[in-house]
Amino acid sequence: MKVYCIIVGAAILLDIIAGLLKASYQKNFKSCRMRDGLYHKFGEILVLALLWGVEYGSPLVGVETGLPLFKAGCGYVILMEIGSIIENLRAFTPGIDNIIHKTGKEDKSE
Repeated sequence: MKVYCIIVGAAILLDIIAGLLKASYQKNFKSCRMRDGLYHKFGEILVLALLWGVEYGSPLVGVETGLPLFKAGCGYVILMEIGSIIENLRAFTPGIDNIIHKTGKEDKSE
């Protein structure tokens, strides 16, 4: 469980840093947007805490789900953060779409 928490925390931190870099690059830093983003991050953490509580607390009351709710939630949050990081990087990293969408197909529009 500790590894999942560390990976989620690192993904959230990288997304915050990428968002700050994007705002700095575009010269449109707005504290209200950052505050909204931080609320979203705290919301993600609270959802993960809820999933952990349900997964590990339900056997105590006699409900056995057997589902890895916390791990699945962490996986979802990590994927969501990766998408957000890529979106932020697109603003100031030329050619990142070429790296992400490399398909190896020839351009037939010529």
